[in-house]
Parts: sequence; structure tokens; C-alpha cells
Amino acid sequence: MRYFAPKYRYDPNEKVDSLYYGVSPGGQTVTKVVKRSRTNDGLEATRTYAPGIPRGEGGNIATLIIGGMETTLAEMEDILEAKKEKKWVPRRSNSDIVEMCRYLIEQRNDAIRYFRKNPSEAPPKKKITLHLPVGCRMVDAPVPGLRVRI
Repeated sequence: MRYFAPKYRYDPNEKVDSLYYGVSPGGQTVTKVVKRSRTNDGLEATRTYAPGIPRGEGGNIATLIIGGMETTLAEMEDILEAKKEKKWVPRRSNSDIVEMCRYLIEQRNDAIRYFRKNPSEAPPKKKITLHLPVGCRMVDAPVPGLRVRI
């Protein structure tokens, strides 16, 4: 008996380059997420299609959110949901972008405050392992806190 399990699972902390939500050909709506590829060196786009709005109805044509590999997938999805709820009114200025950035900063600060109060619920920190070339070892130096590779 064989089981199929997806090789890559949903990771809300994955860094995302950009997110596009809008109309696609055929009257459907599409959500396109551009992020770093897991198999090769480059970017890949993942598209998710959904039923669109009925013909003749107006609405938002597209929303493009650019994160620049500094925001996570969960943060981008939060911004998209807030945009769908029309928290920000479109204007002919850059204040819409500034308000989105403030919203994101407040979310991050709230998460930091929460995890400082509840450290047991904080996500585990990744441990970085240093692999030295064969024949090398770390030795303590005369300066405190400094180690030298020999």
C-alpha cells in the first residue's frame, strides 16, 4: 500500500517576494505568490484560481503586494485580507503604502510583545551548526569571547 504525502508543506514563515490577487483570463480570480524556489536557484510562481465575479459587475481589478523577500507568507496573506476588507481607501498618494507598512510593523510588534510575555509559546530558534574543514579545530584566543580556527 502506498501513501502520497506532499513533499513541501505550507510554511507561513516562508519569505515571499510578491503576491498578486486579481482577475485572470476567463473571468476567474487568481492569487499568484512569487517566492524562492525550493529545488533550484531562482524564483517560482504558484497560482491559485477561484471563481470570479459575475460578468458586468465592477470591482477591484488587481492588488499587487511587493514584499521583497523580507515579509513572510502569513504577513502577505494578512495584508491581502485587510485589503479585501477595504481597511485602506485608495488615494492618489503614497499614504496607502505607508498605512500598509504601519499595519505590518504593528503586527510584528504585537507578536514580539506577546512572545516576550509568553516565552514558552515562542517558535523554536534554529540552531546553526558550524562545519569546519577536515583537520581544522577551534581554539580559545587570549581575547575573551574570541575563538580562532587552526
